Amino acid sequence: MKSSELLAPLRLNIQQLGLNQLVLGLSGGLDSMVLLQLCHQLTQSCAIKLKAVYIHHGLSANADQWAEFCRLQCQQRSIAFEMQKVQLKPNANIEAQARAARYSALAAFVTTPQTALLTAHHADDQLETLLLALKRGAGPAGLSGIAAVQPFATGWLVRPLLDFSREQLEAFAQQQQLNWIEDESNNDSRFDRNFLRLQVIPILQQRWPAFRQNALRSVAHIQQQQQFVETQLDRLLPTVMHGAELDLTLLTAQDLTTQKLLVRRWLALNALNPSTDWLKRFFNELIAAKADAQPVLELDGYQIRRFADKAYVTQITEVPQAGVFIELAPDQQLTTAVGQFLLNRENKGTPLGLTDDPVYLVFGLFSLPFKPSGARQSKELKQWLKLWAIPPWQRGHLPVLVQNNQVVAVLGLASNATPEQATDFVDWQHS
Repeated sequence: MKSSELLAPLRLNIQQLGLNQLVLGLSGGLDSMVLLQLCHQLTQSCAIKLKAVYIHHGLSANADQWAEFCRLQCQQRSIAFEMQKVQLKPNANIEAQARAARYSALAAFVTTPQTALLTAHHADDQLETLLLALKRGAGPAGLSGIAAVQPFATGWLVRPLLDFSREQLEAFAQQQQLNWIEDESNNDSRFDRNFLRLQVIPILQQRWPAFRQNALRSVAHIQQQQQFVETQLDRLLPTVMHGAELDLTLLTAQDLTTQKLLVRRWLALNALNPSTDWLKRFFNELIAAKADAQPVLELDGYQIRRFADKAYVTQITEVPQAGVFIELAPDQQLTTAVGQFLLNRENKGTPLGLTDDPVYLVFGLFSLPFKPSGARQSKELKQWLKLWAIPPWQRGHLPVLVQNNQVVAVLGLASNATPEQATDFVDWQHS
């Protein structure tokens, strides 16, 4: 296998994406050492920066030795090297957790649009990913496998070896007389990928020699179909949204299949990927809920709620304690869980019409009267919040300013004075 053949995809990626910096996720294994060598050859002929990063998971007693091996290999090639340690939780899905921690750590190195993280995934990895997706009953997005190029952090994630098999990479490594690490965990069939690699795929290849090639052709077809579907959904999704919320009246005007695809695409805006069962609950419990109901579904640390025929994605946060009055002293910064507040007369922030009496910050107290600037009459704050269509779960987080048992401002929404009428101002910086 010639270097020029293996380097062709990467050269094309650099040209198409306008890259000037590469960050290689280096493990020391065969695949990443091949990519290290290829990148080294590339940087000898073009002005592009290269750094290799080893992620230390602490899962193997040999991890320190592997990190040192990677450092020395980079030193021999005059390549910048860095090691990052990550902490994993015991008794969790180690494979998924290690992968998430690895990419999270590597994202810190991709800080410009012209930077790409390189990983050494190859054709065999793609086949394993397809089989794992079939095992868990994935849809087209899951069956489309590993993307060769995708946005990542501020830049890109590029996998330039996806078209090449492990056998091809090993032949190149031997030709170049490369050294690499053999991770002992790769022989542990308790891990799903190892089970497929060691026991399942060899049998499939023995029975059908073209199995890998044909399966990867299927992946390519699915990727094309998925890209087309996502493009169409991205055009249609804004027509059923108001801001960040999903308009359920407009959504349900679509056919059911399109509805499901749009809900998935809407959730994907927050990197959420629901299961088929969860999606059924969305339609049965949230869309089909009575008009006055307030259903809540949880998904990966978020809450999905319904209010006024719209669906909202909200993070799970602690609600400030209701009914506790905290005095705001002039020109003295007040720090709370929801941010910093500064009462001032320097025209900074929300305008207020105040007397000389104390001003208090309070949450979750909606029975006090409030007359916003321009309003004809005073009403209880809860009536204004209803008129303004503020979702109920958001109301407890609203900072309310009170003076003489009357609301003078609901920060972010309204106050009792225009800038011209103001005697004071309050500057609120969200935490």
